Amino acid sequence: MKHTESTDNAVFWAAPLLLGMLITFGGLLAGACLLASGTMGMQMRPLIVCLPFAAGTILTAGWSARRAPANRLVLGMLTGLSLLGCLFLLSLTLREAAFQAVAAGMISGIAVASSLTGAILGAAAKTKKRRR
Repeated sequence: MKHTESTDNAVFWAAPLLLGMLITFGGLLAGACLLASGTMGMQMRPLIVCLPFAAGTILTAGWSARRAPANRLVLGMLTGLSLLGCLFLLSLTLREAAFQAVAAGMISGIAVASSLTGAILGAAAKTKKRRR
């Protein structure tokens, strides 16, 4: 009997999404600390917001595409975009924040581009072959 990788759904969806959220929130927290301390100017705020989000989306899409048994590119892209959906649902809980269409469009474009990049990198990555 051959030993194959687990096809559990947590491998494709939950674990990469949690990694993406951890990277995104950690990067945003570090950026907020840099802004509050005055190390970074307010003109760097868009970069401080977009860079952790793009890194989290690339890692989410890449990890899930690498672990997928079939349709790696599609699963990686969907997982990266589901990170955008999760963050959008979390943003709905902010009652005082006003919706800004330009910022939402920019973040959505970054999500599409970075999840496609991560899915391509993850699908092209070589997986280790296990020997007995």
